[in-house]
Amino acid sequence: MVLSYFLIMGMLSMSGVLFDGVVATVDSEPILMSDLREEITPFLADLKSQGVSAQQIQQEMEKAVQKALDRYIERLLLYRKAINEGLQVDEKEIEDRVNKIKKRYGSPEEFKQLLEESGESMSEFRERIKQQLIALSYAMKKRKEFEKEITVSEPDIAKYYNEHIEEFQNPQRTKVRRIFLSASKDSDERAKVKEHIMEIYDRIKQGADFGSVAENESQGPEADRAGLIGWVSKGDLVPELEQAIENLSIGDISPPIETEWGFHILKVEEKEGNEKLSYEKVRIIIEPKLKEQYINERYQKWLNEIKKTARIRVFL
Repeated sequence: MVLSYFLIMGMLSMSGVLFDGVVATVDSEPILMSDLREEITPFLADLKSQGVSAQQIQQEMEKAVQKALDRYIERLLLYRKAINEGLQVDEKEIEDRVNKIKKRYGSPEEFKQLLEESGESMSEFRERIKQQLIALSYAMKKRKEFEKEITVSEPDIAKYYNEHIEEFQNPQRTKVRRIFLSASKDSDERAKVKEHIMEIYDRIKQGADFGSVAENESQGPEADRAGLIGWVSKGDLVPELEQAIENLSIGDISPPIETEWGFHILKVEEKEGNEKLSYEKVRIIIEPKLKEQYINERYQKWLNEIKKTARIRVFL
């Protein structure tokens, strides 16, 4: 299978042997597995460095090869269109790009060795970089053309605002103090700790200062700050504490809450956020976002139309 074949090719830098094959054709022009190597080899190396299993590597590589092939076909079609329209790139731009790629390797010698192992000459490498830059330049040119054609209307902006209102709400956060007593899983010890936390809770209900009690009684790391945890948002605390905070108003103190680590008493000092940002404030964010979305859609539609005019055969 070609994809398994590619995994062998990923070891080229160690074996020094070139394996290759045709993975697709665009009209009469073949695309070789080695044409995809620049994009795929770093991805393969990253997977291996993570200690991923051979089966996982196979699965991830199948997706990566397909994506790399799709991008290569698109670049090839863009390059053809660019050449037909007489588009070129400056030699300095090509040289800068080549030098940037060389710097990824440990030394000029290492780069030269890997280039030789791939069976590609320096002039062929430069030509490939030149084609990539021309294709990219042409893609940017088309996107700018589409940008001039697109106008984002006020109803479009208002529609997006109303349908994505959750994007324009400041997340709620709460300023919290805590008294915490640690408790093991031993039932007798937990019962004693629970009795003690209830005594502390009664003292606070009778008017004892929460901060002072926290400094003297709490076993949490925030005890020396009068129990002040600080500002917390959704997801910062365990679910039991999070739910308790949601049900408390400013100034409220929770009854003791049991978790696997022990017992907690919480006090809500302040709450802020959860308010909706006005349309006037966010329309300047929505407009460029919609414009970019419309450009992407128009560009992709145009690209798909180009693909239909070419005879593309894929052998993966």
